[in-house]
This record gives sequence, C-alpha cells and structure tokens, in this order.
Amino acid sequence: MSSFLKILCIFGLILLFNPCFSNELDYDYSDTYSIPIKLSPLNEISTENFHDYGEIAELEVKNTVKHNGKVIVKAGDKIKAKIEMSISAGMNGFPAEIIIDNYEIPGIRKSQLAGTYTKVGQNRCLIVYPVKLLLTPIPLAGSLTNLIKGGHARIKTSDTFEIYYYPNWK
Repeated sequence: MSSFLKILCIFGLILLFNPCFSNELDYDYSDTYSIPIKLSPLNEISTENFHDYGEIAELEVKNTVKHNGKVIVKAGDKIKAKIEMSISAGMNGFPAEIIIDNYEIPGIRKSQLAGTYTKVGQNRCLIVYPVKLLLTPIPLAGSLTNLIKGGHARIKTSDTFEIYYYPNWK
C-alpha cells in the first residue's frame, strides 16, 4: 500500500473515532414544544434613520408567558434585542431591510429563543425593470431608472411579531 493511502486511512480513522466529530449531542434539539412571545417596538425603527449593526432595540412583551404554572415573562415587560442588519434602499427599486435578533429576556437563555424578525420595504423592481427595458433603446434613458430607489423598511410601534421560547432546550 502506498504511503499516501496509509496516511489517508490513518486520517480517516482519526476523524471517525474523534469525539469532537461525534454526532451525539448532550441534548436533543429536535423537541419542538415552544411558547410564542409576542413583541412590539417601543419606538419606531426605520431605515430612514440609519441604524448601526448591534444597535439596541427596545421591545415590549404583549403576552404573559407561562410554563408549568410559572410566569416566565409578563405582558408589558421591556426587553432588548439587537438590530442585526439594516440595509438601505437600493437603486432600481431594491427595497430596504431591517433584521432584529439576539433577544435578551431575563430568566431565558438565548439558546432557548428562536425567531429572527425581518421587515422589508416596498419592492419597486417589478415596476422599474419593465420601464428600464422599454427605455433601453433610447441612449442613456434606461440608466435613469437607476435613480428610482426601493421603499424604506419601517417597524411601527403598532406592529407585533412573535419569537418562540423553547423551555426544554438547554
């Protein structure tokens, strides 16, 4: 057997029996029992006002969350989340987008929460591209559609969204 095949076999055995590459987790995350938590922002969040990555968004809990008769979160509690991404509106009608995640709720580990909230502005591409196609034969006229921007993303204080609490997850 060539030395290359010997090295390849040894490397394969190391990978096969290495506990770091084991498929056995200390917990089974396939448990799907979850409790919804309804949230809404305390202040309007919009792409019109620039938001940095990691900026804190303050949210209010809209429903009381109970598990096994114990109150986990009360309606009206204030929690924090991070603006994970804020994409401004682009040319040719591409919409703006805001993504909120990384919720901080006292008494709940982050690994027990799931639910990224994404808000997208008005997509004007379906209007812009046919017009661009019609104007393309006229020199430079098709480029004018580059000036049309997509709509801003706006999360109003009246908007409500859900994230999910998985009490059986570690």
